Formats: sequence, C-alpha cells, structure tokens
Amino acid sequence: MSKVKIAGISFVPKMWDEKKNLDTLIPFYRKAVAGGAQIVATVEGCLDGYPTKELPKRRLQSGQPKKAMQTAAYKERFAAFKKQQLALADRIKLNCLPALIEETKSLGVYLFVNTLDRRRGESVYNTTFVINPKGKVIGKYDKIHAAFETGNTCGKTYSVFETDYGQIGVLICADRNYPETSRILNVSGAGLQIINSYGFWGEGKNDVMLKQRARENGSYIVFIHPNETVFFSPEGRVIASSSSWENILMREVDLDYAGSRGSKTLTIPNGLVKRFRG
Repeated sequence: MSKVKIAGISFVPKMWDEKKNLDTLIPFYRKAVAGGAQIVATVEGCLDGYPTKELPKRRLQSGQPKKAMQTAAYKERFAAFKKQQLALADRIKLNCLPALIEETKSLGVYLFVNTLDRRRGESVYNTTFVINPKGKVIGKYDKIHAAFETGNTCGKTYSVFETDYGQIGVLICADRNYPETSRILNVSGAGLQIINSYGFWGEGKNDVMLKQRARENGSYIVFIHPNETVFFSPEGRVIASSSSWENILMREVDLDYAGSRGSKTLTIPNGLVKRFRG
C-alpha cells in the first residue's frame, strides 16, 4: 500500500503559549482526519511558537555580534530567555505531547509534529516527533542546522521513518538549504520528505529551491509553513499549494512512484541516518 493522503496544517503559532497553540491545532487535526488524511504534519514551532527568534532582537547593536553576545548584558538576557525556554519545554512535555498522543491514538493516523524537546539537563532541541496510529512515539528528528537558534542544541543524525505507506524522511526549515540533506534521505529510501518550517517561504527562493530538491532526488516533498503548505512532485513541480485563508491542505501521493524515480548512487556513512520502524 503506497498511496496515502497527506495533510499539512498551517497556522501562525503564538510564542510562549503552548495551551493556545494546542487548542488551535487539535480542531484542525480532527478536520484533516475527517477529510481523509492518513498522515498529518505541522509547522515548525507548532506548540512553542518558535521563540528562538525573539532574543536576537535584543542583542546589543555593537556591529560585532559575537562580541556582543559575550557582554554581561547579553548574558543576563540569555539567562532569562533560557529559564523561560526550559519552563516552556517542560510544559509541552508534561501537558501537550500526552494530549497529542491520545488524540493521535483516537484518530488512528500518523502525526509529524514539531516543537521543543528538553533532554539531558538544559539541552533543548528543535524536534519533530513522529506518532503512529497506535499513539506511540516511534521516533524523533532533531534539527541539524540549528546553530543560529538561541538556546537550542543541534541534532547529529538524519531520520527515516518506516510507515504503513512507505519510508518518510524529515527535515526542519534551514536543513533544506543544503542539497546533501535531501540527498541523504533519498538514498536512505525516503520517497517522501516532510519539511516542518517557520522561515522564508513563497514562490521565490523557497519554491525554486524545493522544486530542485524534489526533481534531483525523485521524491515528493511536503513543505508546511505558518503561511502555506506546498506539495512538490518527484518531477519538481508544485502539485498543490494552500491559499492565505486555508489552514489545511491535503493531497494523495504514490510513494511507490517516487521510489521508482529515486537514485541510490551515494554511500552514506554508518551512523549518519537513524531508521525508525512503526
């Protein structure tokens, strides 16, 4: 079974307000599944609101950002930000993720939801959780190209998830800027790449880049952003895109077709890709 209906949920999440964001997400989630979606994916920062964008605006304007970040004033600001960020990540883990797990179990679909994930003391990651139709978190992908994100730790391995419909890879926002990232997922077997995003979007640079990523790898790409969801075909065409007033966009894709077009001519070092079953 390779044909699958995928829905992207686009909305602008509110910074620091995980409860409001969860209350916004769940009705859209239910509506997408009622419309036939079997896989649902969200924007980057869906529950946290992507607060990492806030602190750089308060950075001292010295003209030398690295030195500015070392000043006592910036360190004080960062400490306050980090405290708030950790509390937010804790609330998401305690309240929001269990609610989404139960919701996903009830709906019986796959959910690719992106938010903060706290681990190992004060380490916070920009993470996409993958929840299967039984309500089990089958794996996570941590954003690798996250060095510019205040307070976040960068991931180390790419992830491919084996689902009932085929193999799916995940990238997060800035990861898509590098051809190697999509290539790694493709040669690892992913006929579909889900990109949870918050950054730049639209028919200019973003669409041009993702058309190329899809075409050169023969993969479907689903890009989910607060302002739009866009589906790209293995030929590098836009096959569906949402309007400004749409929060849900759904399309059926054939992962067997994508798999027949991909090229497997790259050797992947051991440990660079982690596979999840479920």
